[in-house]
Amino acid sequence: MLAIVYGCEKFHHYIYGRSVTVETDHKPFVAIYNKPLYCVTPRLQRMLMRLQRYDLKLVYVPGKEMHISDALSRSYLEETPEILVDDEIDIDSIEAQLPVSPTKLQQIKESTAADETLHTLKNTVLVGWPVERSSVPLNIIQYWNYRDEITAIDGLLYKGQRLMVPVSLQTEMLDKLHEAHMGIVKTQTRAREILFWPKMNQDIENFIGQCAVCNKYRNSNCQEPLRPQEIPSRPWAKVAADMFQFKGSEYLLCVDYYSKYPEIVRMPTTTSSQTIIAFKSVFARHGIPSELFTDNGPQFSSYAFKKFATEWDFVHTTSSPRYPQSNGQAERCVQTVKNLLKKADESGGDVYACLMNYRASPIDGVGLSPSQLLVNRQLRTKLPITSDRLNPKVVESSKPQLVARQAKQKHYYDCQSTILPDINRGEIIRMQKDSKHWEPAVIDQKLDDRSYLVRTGDSKVYRRNRRHLLKTGETNLPSAVSDDTEAISDNLSSGDTGEPNATLKTPEAITPRPDPTGRPKRTVRRPKYLEDFICR
Repeated sequence: MLAIVYGCEKFHHYIYGRSVTVETDHKPFVAIYNKPLYCVTPRLQRMLMRLQRYDLKLVYVPGKEMHISDALSRSYLEETPEILVDDEIDIDSIEAQLPVSPTKLQQIKESTAADETLHTLKNTVLVGWPVERSSVPLNIIQYWNYRDEITAIDGLLYKGQRLMVPVSLQTEMLDKLHEAHMGIVKTQTRAREILFWPKMNQDIENFIGQCAVCNKYRNSNCQEPLRPQEIPSRPWAKVAADMFQFKGSEYLLCVDYYSKYPEIVRMPTTTSSQTIIAFKSVFARHGIPSELFTDNGPQFSSYAFKKFATEWDFVHTTSSPRYPQSNGQAERCVQTVKNLLKKADESGGDVYACLMNYRASPIDGVGLSPSQLLVNRQLRTKLPITSDRLNPKVVESSKPQLVARQAKQKHYYDCQSTILPDINRGEIIRMQKDSKHWEPAVIDQKLDDRSYLVRTGDSKVYRRNRRHLLKTGETNLPSAVSDDTEAISDNLSSGDTGEPNATLKTPEAITPRPDPTGRPKRTVRRPKYLEDFICR
């Protein structure tokens, strides 16, 4: 580069104002010359500044093909004293750009000198880099790719205009970079402007991933790909149920997974006993399903309802707590039925007529109504219809059409979904319990692909969907987690055991223990208002 500067200034009167092609046998000079001025070392900056007045184009030519310049380079040159004025000015300007106190500057210099890797690097920069990469010391071989950008000035190392930070000060620099708790990209962008050390971006990412404050206020997880419930092969084999309110009254809704046929029962109260009576009336009309899918309401998680499921011989499955989407069939039907009730109430129509018309309307993509799929006949409504249309007809299985309809829904839903990474047992994570804030917890057990048991710092166990769990880089909890799992919280007790499709076993009624002293003692009975709840 110095030869190019000397040649241009020597023949200034011949090349000034003209486009000139400069041939060089040092290929790195071509890339260095095309770089922005601020990306090269201070020494090269001074040379490039002297070339700014000329219109040059650097071209690489192998040395064996440059016969004239190779011969002229062997001419004798008289020795001239080295001028260090420019170097001193450059050092002063760089030190002036470091907005740190003299004490802090001295600390950085001492830490740089004490760092074995940077000490070796500084000596290599001052002496000169080896020609071959294999000759570089192993502890600084990672700096080989940007060796032309590294300079040593007054005990400090720079990569371009970025200060190289020793290992002992990297944690302190990370704290200062993340002082405002900005995100990963913003912090990395800020650091790349002023600081440098190997794997700095990865260290920033790991540091922010372990920040408890940032993890607490992280955004909620995005939606995962849809996992639809399996379509049963016959009507009323699998039924979803849910409770809803309308104009101050409570209602129980049951909907068939196969036929989408809804049944609605008005509830005087929402206790387990009244809920069981409502289910019995529905099952008496359509039969007992093989599986009943509900949420984790107290009326569904009581001991009385478990006993009802055992006596009537059906499997009771519950959805993930705080995640109504997992009981989507019932939730969607509740929305449809509530809209019918609202419109009928406002228009002065008949609620039962609205339900009848809905049950007689064909399902999109199937071509048959819920009544045809359930009872193999069409309902007679207020609309005129021929007798032949009302005759019972054997309906072939519509499962392929229902599966195709379900696949279409999944396709559009998955367009904006992302697969969340798996979480292993014992891993420290964050959980959304009741609010949008993330609380620390640890994975206690994996029930299925998206259902987990998590334990918080106070040793309470919750069942949560994968969408409510955040994978972080934290290595410890704010408070110690006990190894003994205590009583599971209401979110789990109303839902599930270690198996994804099983209800929680409820303890039998407590029997009084015999008094070893033989003294008379009254019999302890559970209060009646607690019969619908699990007591621990």
